[in-house]
Amino acid sequence: MIHYVKFIAVYFLLYGLPLFSQAEDTLAIEPTEIDRITEHVQYLASDELRGRFPGTPGIQLAADYIEQKFKATGLLPVDGKYRQGFPVTVGKKLTADNSVKFNVIIPKVGIPMDRIKPVVKKWTTGKDWIPLGFSENGKESGELVFAGYGITAEKLNYDDYGGVDVKDKVVIVIMDSPDGEDGSGDFARYSSLRYKTTNARDHGASAIVFVKYGGDSSHVLLKPGYEFLGSNSGMIALQSSRTKIAKFFPRGKSLYPLQMKINKTKQPQSYILPNVTVEISVGMENDDRPTENVFGIIKGTSPDLSDEFVVIGAHYDHLGYGGKSSTYRGKKARIHNGADDNASGVAGVLELAKRIKANPMKRSVLLMAFTGEEMGLVGSAYYADNPVIPNEKVIAMFNLDMVGRLRKNNLKIFGIGTSPLFAEIIDTFAVLDSIHISKLRDGFGPSDHSSFYKKDIPVLHFFTGVHGDYHHPNDDWDKVNYKGISHVLNYIESVARYIGDAGSRLEFSEVIVPDKKPSSGGKGYGGKIWFGIIPSFEQTELGCKISGTSPGSPARKAGLKNDDVVIEINGRLIKNLHDLTYRIYEYEPGDVLSVRVLRGRNYQIEKLIDVPLVLRK
Repeated sequence: MIHYVKFIAVYFLLYGLPLFSQAEDTLAIEPTEIDRITEHVQYLASDELRGRFPGTPGIQLAADYIEQKFKATGLLPVDGKYRQGFPVTVGKKLTADNSVKFNVIIPKVGIPMDRIKPVVKKWTTGKDWIPLGFSENGKESGELVFAGYGITAEKLNYDDYGGVDVKDKVVIVIMDSPDGEDGSGDFARYSSLRYKTTNARDHGASAIVFVKYGGDSSHVLLKPGYEFLGSNSGMIALQSSRTKIAKFFPRGKSLYPLQMKINKTKQPQSYILPNVTVEISVGMENDDRPTENVFGIIKGTSPDLSDEFVVIGAHYDHLGYGGKSSTYRGKKARIHNGADDNASGVAGVLELAKRIKANPMKRSVLLMAFTGEEMGLVGSAYYADNPVIPNEKVIAMFNLDMVGRLRKNNLKIFGIGTSPLFAEIIDTFAVLDSIHISKLRDGFGPSDHSSFYKKDIPVLHFFTGVHGDYHHPNDDWDKVNYKGISHVLNYIESVARYIGDAGSRLEFSEVIVPDKKPSSGGKGYGGKIWFGIIPSFEQTELGCKISGTSPGSPARKAGLKNDDVVIEINGRLIKNLHDLTYRIYEYEPGDVLSVRVLRGRNYQIEKLIDVPLVLRK
């Protein structure tokens, strides 16, 4: 093996490239580059672009800007195009098939109940109630059951379904938990709407009606959004106005006093509401809109190596006005401009394009801006499955996601373990460039490099760290460290040039030991045990589709495979990733899960696989 320090010194002497920058506080950086980086971030993170949510005019403006910069720099199109378009589901649209109707019997003295004609009360869709985005379409009817917070927690000796039969009935469930609305406490992990929906389905309920915890926003209805972790829940689910649903509770057992009693005693107060039944009809369809990845090519200089590519990419979408992953808790909607996440990464890609175009590598470079990362790596996953450059010709992928908050020259790099050469290369350049590296081996993570790692491509994800403005409207252009971005780009360029000019192709390796430590609480699931599936964000009504398994994991050893669809665990239904995580949490290391999967073309093969769970390392 070549001694890398000596080789790199000779490399720069031969090619006459500038020596690496010094520490950030002594950097002498050409002002025009800082001005360009600032311009990129200011525009992409401006209010004009409205948070760059996929399918909106704002992200279209961002795509136009990026393409224009690629063209101005001299990047080449692929087959005459700089964009790869495809539809993305951004939400749900209501059809005409939405209604809620109650049949209420009002007792009258001397008249048998079965001879009293029910009073019909109809709700207005969008005002009194709304279907949730993960609801199934269809019709259900039945008695109403108050099921408290909808929680079954054996470890806490608590079960809202204990002693009450909800089979084929409609359950009313309060959001949050007996611990309150702040998301803390022993019940926190049971507070999600998806857990409560799965739990109601497990107990045989035909539909679930959510009501807010209380307070000023108790009448505010959630927008039926699309969920990339599995929009199908296996049952009808809706939210109602708290005031409206409370009218069906009888005197002596009204909603608020029962809720306060549960909170105080931590004891369930579930019961069947007398003299009322409900008929529910839900109809929704996906709100699909066009979106695009944007790319351009810089051809390599070597006749022998220019057919191979280094991919350098960053996602250019953000959260629009927020959504479920927003950390903003204000009542008024605000634009989430996403300056660090990820206008900073796009600015970095645009500047690297300019640098590399001025001094090309031996290998070619594909510069990319991905859409839909915040929705579950939608854009990069689509590209990896439909590449404009064959994946086998890509020797490495560099991902710039949140590189705008460099502090004390500290840079995190994920994916070190995806090639046996990465660690030494990374360390050597870090010393020369006066930058401090935190190394993480795993090639999987919540950003676009994961889509390439799944295709057996070595990946590196560059990241300057999380901060208090993450997924918040305050992530704005004036918080960005522009000299820091330039410093990070110096380092990334150094690594990219070494790989792009090396005589031999970079070798890929799977990461055997996951870097992530077990979850210690909060709303996480399965903290103590390791199952080892890699979720797929491709939707299927059959169950929970996986895109693979982690090396050395119980799932890998037991024989689960890429594209398997998990439909049952220990005889219990699995409809989505939420179901799977909730199921796993119930078990301990050493337990054996009987996992039923569908596989093969058209999923015509059904297999039952035993997976012994192990303690997470």
